[in-house]
Amino acid sequence: MGRKRKQDSSAIEAAGSHFIGKKSSKKRLKKAGRDDGRSQGGMDEKKSRMSVINDEWQTTKRSWDDIAHFFSGYKTKTIWMPFYYDGLCAKHVRSLGFKKVIHKKQDFFQKAADTTFMKSIDLIWDNPPYTGAQLKERVLRTLVKSGIPFVMLLPSSILHSKLLQDIAELSKVQVIIPRRVYVCKTGKTPVPFKYLVWLCYRTRLPKDLVFVEDDGGETREVV
Repeated sequence: MGRKRKQDSSAIEAAGSHFIGKKSSKKRLKKAGRDDGRSQGGMDEKKSRMSVINDEWQTTKRSWDDIAHFFSGYKTKTIWMPFYYDGLCAKHVRSLGFKKVIHKKQDFFQKAADTTFMKSIDLIWDNPPYTGAQLKERVLRTLVKSGIPFVMLLPSSILHSKLLQDIAELSKVQVIIPRRVYVCKTGKTPVPFKYLVWLCYRTRLPKDLVFVEDDGGETREVV
């Protein structure tokens, strides 16, 4: 039982771009040899802005491919992937026919406050940081406030959270539930994780709830 809980916890943390918590950030960065601010996207709580990120995982092409057909209408439109790891996620999405993809090492909150930039975006699609409750809330509030359709990979617990009910118009919430999401470290073998969902907002999918099998399996649309 203890081992299973540990694996489930790892699945939630490892599934995408994740930020270092305040208490462990210095120790983990020092251990990884990354306490140099080179990566973008983390949260400096004292300054209340994005600073250093500890992105350990990349969502693999197969997991983007599993849901890409739902968003085929955006293939000629501009997609923003704001949470950067090694740049390969944008390469995966572009290879699936989405040519106008913006994916750079930039401060998410600063770019989201840039009205000129945001007017050029048609869809925000990525793995947001979610290891810290305060940061997750700030990211989701910013996404909802932007008014732009977004698709975010999140722990399934988001679906029954008070946060989502408080900040979103529930009539605009849709969910894609994959059986597995495959992630990997750069150059390493992909590993599957469960208990994750693609939270879709303002995306106007044909159905509000969709279950997706991996490896080209059956897709079931509900509601």
